[in-house]
Order: sequence, then C-alpha cells, then structure tokens
Amino acid sequence: MNIQYRVGARKSVLRKLGLASLVETSTFDIETAHAALVRRQAVPERILTDGLVVDVPAGVYHPLPDSSSEFFIRNIKAMDQTRIHKTLEIGAGCGIISLYMAANWTSQTFATDISPIAVEATLANADLNGLSLTAFQSDLFEKIEERDFDLIVFNTPMIDKTPENDIEKYSLCDPHGMITESYLRQARHHVSKDGLIIFSICNNSAYEVMDPIDLDYSIVGFELGYSGFWRAIVGARI
Repeated sequence: MNIQYRVGARKSVLRKLGLASLVETSTFDIETAHAALVRRQAVPERILTDGLVVDVPAGVYHPLPDSSSEFFIRNIKAMDQTRIHKTLEIGAGCGIISLYMAANWTSQTFATDISPIAVEATLANADLNGLSLTAFQSDLFEKIEERDFDLIVFNTPMIDKTPENDIEKYSLCDPHGMITESYLRQARHHVSKDGLIIFSICNNSAYEVMDPIDLDYSIVGFELGYSGFWRAIVGARI
C-alpha cells in the first residue's frame, strides 16, 4: 500500500467514524510504553478486576486497569444486555471480557483464542469464578460453526508492527492490519441481522484496512490520552 493511498484511506475512515476533526492520521511514539507492556506480560500474574479473579499466564494479554480489556468492559457495561442473547469473543486471552459478560448477563457466551494456553486460562478462570461459558481454540472464525451472534467482540491486537516475539504475535501486533481485515470480512457471516461487531483501533493501528470493507461503522467508545494518543472501540453492522 503506497503512502498516499494509506493516508487517504485513514482520513476516509476517520470521517466515517466522525473523528476527522478530533484526531490526525499520524502514528504516535509508544516505543517505551510498548516495551514495558511486553515485559509485564512475560510474567504470570493474578489480577482482581470487575468483581472477578483471573490468573493470567505469561505471554497472555494482562487486563490491567489501563488496558484495552478494561476499556472494552467499561463500554460493554452500558449496553442493553436484554437484547443480547448470544455473544462471541474472538481472541479472549485470559477470558476477562467473556467472564464479565457471563457473570453479569444472561446471554450464552462463547470465547475463542488462537492460543491453546489462552483457552486453558479462560476455562480455568471460569471455574475459579464459578461461571459457565464455552471456550475453544480457533484461528478467528475457522472452527466456529455457530451463526447469528447478537454481539461479536474482538479486543484486536492494535499495533501495526511486525512481531518480534510470541507476546507481540499473539497479544499486541497486527502487521498491516491483516488480522483486523480478516476479522471484519469473516464476522459479517456470523453476526445476526441486527447484531453488532466490535473491535479496537488506535493511532498506531493499520485501520485504513476498514475503508474498502462495506460495513456500517460507528464509535462505541473513544479515549483521547496523553500527548494526543487515542484509542477507540468501533462498532460495525452489516
């Protein structure tokens, strides 16, 4: 993708999301914070959050207070759960988002991850919290036979960077937006007619891949942070 097209596509996406007057298309220097996050995730940790206790293995995304997982949960709390009967989380990691929905909603909850370690952690954390959900290994929608989900969630790896280690590969990086693009192209076949697909982007995401994909995009959540860093949860409908 040439630079001129990439910038144009990024501007187009920001206009569709209503963010063009708030943020720029340029990336943000997160090298120091990113390196610290990689180091933190290399160590197993027990985290207490949102009324849940989760054990997070090394290499699996840690749902810390300022994490994108917590960003998702804060916005999910505002949803009308009475209209959501079946949910699916892609890339569940330790399962915190699915666990929150299983603990607080009456919907049937499915959670998947490409990493078998993450799936094991999700199931173990469900048992730890006395919750019931279905979790299994899948590369995006590869092994998902269910259709008509009312809500599909993916706390997408956001950083447009070639992974240098497994932590970046499975938790943090989406080079050239290939994962996000595949997710959007496949999710439309699994969401119900009136259902919602949600995922995350930030300054440093290759969110330009959204532009040619014909979905009805909207902002579900938005945060503008220090020195102009921003992140958003995007909703998409077919």
